[in-house]
Amino acid sequence: MSRTDKWVASILALGIAGLLLGVLALAAVSRIPVAHIYVNAAGARNIIVAGHRAVAAPDWPGAYRVTPRFTNPAFWSDATLYFRQGTVVTIPRQDIKLWVYRG
Repeated sequence: MSRTDKWVASILALGIAGLLLGVLALAAVSRIPVAHIYVNAAGARNIIVAGHRAVAAPDWPGAYRVTPRFTNPAFWSDATLYFRQGTVVTIPRQDIKLWVYRG
């Protein structure tokens, strides 16, 4: 490879790496809109303590329906739920049984 080829390859590689880092940074700070979620009893307890409603799901024993507006991306170990009143509740992701996203 000539010197010019190495420069072009370096610039292309840095551009691709920059794009990938940009996508990751955007994904880390984005909020995903949710219609509602189903949580287990431990998650419902944390949400009720924070002052929000968790309604028992009649067709799913042991599950509770919660209606936050947004949540953080799925690659974090904790789920941060953003509610309409502006409050934020963080629960372990293992407490969530089902996500229903807004489409």
